[in-house]
Amino acid sequence: MAVKEGEFVNLDYTGKVNGKIFDLTDEKLAKENGVYEDNKKYGPVTIVVGAGHLIKGVDEALVGKESDAKFEIEVEPEKGFGKKDPKLLKIMPEKIFKDQQVRPVPGMNVNIDGILGRIVSCSGGRAVVDFNHPLAGKVLEYDIKINRKIDEADEQLKGLVDIYSGMNSKDYTVEILDKKGKVSLNAGNKLSDNVKKFIIEDSKKYMGLEGVEFVESGSGKATEAASEAESRAKQNDL
Repeated sequence: MAVKEGEFVNLDYTGKVNGKIFDLTDEKLAKENGVYEDNKKYGPVTIVVGAGHLIKGVDEALVGKESDAKFEIEVEPEKGFGKKDPKLLKIMPEKIFKDQQVRPVPGMNVNIDGILGRIVSCSGGRAVVDFNHPLAGKVLEYDIKINRKIDEADEQLKGLVDIYSGMNSKDYTVEILDKKGKVSLNAGNKLSDNVKKFIIEDSKKYMGLEGVEFVESGSGKATEAASEAESRAKQNDL
């Protein structure tokens, strides 16, 4: 059956620019191509089609495909990581870096006031820093394989927890009880209020749940019910 917007699907993908891989789900393929990262989570991902869990170009391409489809697409910058914005090229005195005992060189990644950038050039005591996304302005190539639709509620909730938290499934368990979800976190694992808010919102919108309860290991009780998590998240947004 064709995939529709709002449905949960499990898929694998490989993203490339000019044939060079920049993102993928297959751990074996990552190792074979020399792009494996120790701290990266590999494996198929479960997303909601049309919910913005993936870049717009990939999200849109899923609609109408068969639930076991394998296909390739090209994504223009407008539906990928955006066009290059000249306003995000900043000229900064090298003294800023030297005061932090950092010698600026072209190609170096930097963090300025919490914003990631890349040094483009250094001359005359100044450095040009590009704060655009590294893939801004690039045409992206994707190989995509839809593994299956996800209809089971517990798998759907697990998919939302994975996509928003980045945790492994061994770090938590989920239950669905009377239209309410429950996420039990194993020892040492916690979720921010904003992550909880996103999980709650999507579970209501795409699963029809009334709420989600989050339980931390060792606490003996729920740390936040759905309404409490939403309230705290809203306060943090103010």
